[in-house]
Amino acid sequence: MRNLANELLGSRFACECGREHLLPIRQFVYEPGAVDALGEIVREASGAKRAVVVADVRTWEVCGRRALNVLRRSGCHAEQMLVADGPHDGPVCDDATFGALLPRLREAQADVVVAVGSGVINDLCKWTSFELGLPYVVVATAASMNGYAAANVAARIDGVKVLVEARPPVAVIAEPAVIEQAPREMTTAGFGDTIAKYQSNTDWAMDNLLSDEYYCGFCAGIVNDIEHLYLDHPEDVAKGNSRAVGGLFEALFWTGAAMTLVGTSAPASGGEHLLSHTLDMAADVHQRRHDLHGRQVGIGTLFSAALYERILALEAPAPASLPARVDRAFWSSPPVFEAIAKQYEAKRANLEIAARSIAKSDVWDRLRACVAPLTKSPATIQDWLRRAGGALTAADIGCSREQLASAVLHMHEIRKRFTVVDLAWLVGALPGAADEIIDEWLIG
Repeated sequence: MRNLANELLGSRFACECGREHLLPIRQFVYEPGAVDALGEIVREASGAKRAVVVADVRTWEVCGRRALNVLRRSGCHAEQMLVADGPHDGPVCDDATFGALLPRLREAQADVVVAVGSGVINDLCKWTSFELGLPYVVVATAASMNGYAAANVAARIDGVKVLVEARPPVAVIAEPAVIEQAPREMTTAGFGDTIAKYQSNTDWAMDNLLSDEYYCGFCAGIVNDIEHLYLDHPEDVAKGNSRAVGGLFEALFWTGAAMTLVGTSAPASGGEHLLSHTLDMAADVHQRRHDLHGRQVGIGTLFSAALYERILALEAPAPASLPARVDRAFWSSPPVFEAIAKQYEAKRANLEIAARSIAKSDVWDRLRACVAPLTKSPATIQDWLRRAGGALTAADIGCSREQLASAVLHMHEIRKRFTVVDLAWLVGALPGAADEIIDEWLIG
């Protein structure tokens, strides 16, 4: 992977998929003392002389104050900017927070934004710096998600979780001691986000077969060579073992980079992610807490694996139909309902293409032959999550059975991309299998 970093960072290259890929990230540094080199890294990556260090109250204490002092000692004019917590013990990446942060950054007249944190802080800095036309650098504080190297922002706008197009950082740096000492639930969230790539890549290949969606085998397999570091012994992730956590952090970086290389979230986000997004949105509508994204994604990955197991057992299914419209009662907020209804309508063309493909005599056997080697069994996913200390059940993520079942039956509504969830509806596996899968795999 180190050789891969040397070859790909800051490069444009022709890929075996037939496209030319660009990775604008110039540096990826994961080593002791990385923060002490921040001034030099910022100069080399951006040439900036004025910086704003953005953190929340927790990440400021972890690395923010130190990052600010390092920049100042290097001769960079640097100032602090804290993002306030939302209603549930942490900042949120939404349009309101973006709207509050943007004018503060504009007024600071910085040349570069330095994000110190993980998911939310990274996304907010990515979003605002893109809007201002500034480069940004991220000092990562947890192996909690795969968005560090991604170009997109996972934001909530008008109550709806969407992907906002932006630009990746020019550099990602982290110190092993900081990443290893992050709260354990954050590391297990990263583990859930990483193993999701088995299901997302299966969805990607399936979509390629059914609707000729673009697919890149290189990007799909970009972390294959380092998976053994955290999957051979997942319990080492739970123990905070340096080798396992370091491998996990690198995998999170490179799965994010894969999304940047192809220009979509397909290499790392499929039907399994829809469950987490739906749980988040439902929690926001009803003003209740939700768990960390990656912990919920782990549950979604387990559900997706069980769903594929059901689908692959079917012999030549006749195409069925998805519900004709979005459930207004479930999405009780009018703005949320309207936004989701637009996404659902935009998906109809993909659904029709997939249904026509499934109806062809040879396609189902080809699909099963393509998908079976890619997806993991639910037993394997469950074993990985258990050994890594990840969330396994609805109760583990603070979710009732009713809330989980409702999310499962509505998560196909929120994105236009075709995933295993849509396939399950088209071949009649859903809604009938939902309760059986939940009771077998997701209720402790």
